Amino acid sequence: MDISELTLKTEADHTNRVPMDARLKTLLLRYALSAILATVLVSGAIITESYISSLGDTLNKFQTLKINSVKMKDASRKEGEIIASVRSIFRSYAKGEATEGTILTAIDSVKSHMKNADIMVDNFERKGNETTLPVTLTGMVHDYTAFINDIGYLQSLISPFFNINSVSIANPSDQKGALANFEIKGTLRMQSVNMDSIP
Repeated sequence: MDISELTLKTEADHTNRVPMDARLKTLLLRYALSAILATVLVSGAIITESYISSLGDTLNKFQTLKINSVKMKDASRKEGEIIASVRSIFRSYAKGEATEGTILTAIDSVKSHMKNADIMVDNFERKGNETTLPVTLTGMVHDYTAFINDIGYLQSLISPFFNINSVSIANPSDQKGALANFEIKGTLRMQSVNMDSIP
């Protein structure tokens, strides 16, 4: 084999290799582009799924907020109806009836405090805005200290106020150690409640 044949063969081999390298580069380039495109598509799918999930959560929260808002409005409406009903009930009573009820409650408190006393009341009297009830308490003095405390209790009443007109103690028997009788006369007084002032 001479030199010219060797040179020719080498050039021929080089010529045959060049197209193969170009095809390989093109194929690698296509694979790289496909991988990049696949990565972009997968990333886009992940981002889209995350966005859809976030959007779903937001819609659920908005729906919950809307439901709670409706419930709050309903509760507020019911509360307004209850308040209006209570006001209507209170305003259905006359001023005198409300005041008389409070005075009678005070009589019950006096009876609970002075268990051994008999309580007699007269008729209610009204003068201007003031309602009064004459009261007479009678009984026996078992313990003078307790009796003085009972008088102090009556004087401590504020609403209604108990005005003591007279206090009398009498011993019906001359026997030593006999219990004395007492009588307390007074008046429970209270200003009439103005129901129109209730908001």
